[in-house]
Amino acid sequence: MKMREELISGALSTRFDELCRVRVPHIAPERFGEAAQFVSEALGNLLDASPEEVKKSSVSLNAPLEWMTSDADCFSSLRALCLGQQQELHKGQHPRLEPFLKSLDASRRDPARRFQLIAERYACPLNFSLPDEDEAREYVLMRLMVQERARLERGSVEAINADDLLLKLNLVAIHASLAPDLRFLDSLNYYYELLPAAWHPQSAQGWLLVSYYALYARALAARI
Repeated sequence: MKMREELISGALSTRFDELCRVRVPHIAPERFGEAAQFVSEALGNLLDASPEEVKKSSVSLNAPLEWMTSDADCFSSLRALCLGQQQELHKGQHPRLEPFLKSLDASRRDPARRFQLIAERYACPLNFSLPDEDEAREYVLMRLMVQERARLERGSVEAINADDLLLKLNLVAIHASLAPDLRFLDSLNYYYELLPAAWHPQSAQGWLLVSYYALYARALAARI
């Protein structure tokens, strides 16, 4: 068991180094328009970083014990998490899961609507890791590893809704940092290899690619 853990840790260390020293340096913040400052800061925290440094910057990434709310929306919260910024969170009432899942199923052919539903429910993205959100996590993981995966493998990255895909990857990366289930980290590894290294999403929230990389680095560091 110990040897297996060491092998996994070694493979993740190699991936971490490749992410921070090979892929990240080729991303140009100025291509992200109004999000350029965030992108620059997020990339600066990754360039030549060590797993220990990334772990230290992850103080804001803690699993909540109950449903939390904040004054920020999902996207502001994701940017704060990526930059290690503390957020003021408040206990809130956990919205029912069943209506959300039904709405997701009804929008299975409407990625823009699905993106909106997920962003609204996880305005506090850490809520994605709550135990009672297990069915939602399984839905997101299934979409990534079945429908989106098949679409990408049959065509190209332009065949998908970038914002919808990247938001799901961001949430999965948060959970992969906090939970022992390796399936979530495996899905991040898969998409890191599948998505073109030079891909620049031409979408409203294209910066989600960079936040995905930042949160992916944290998921890797957590297991090294």
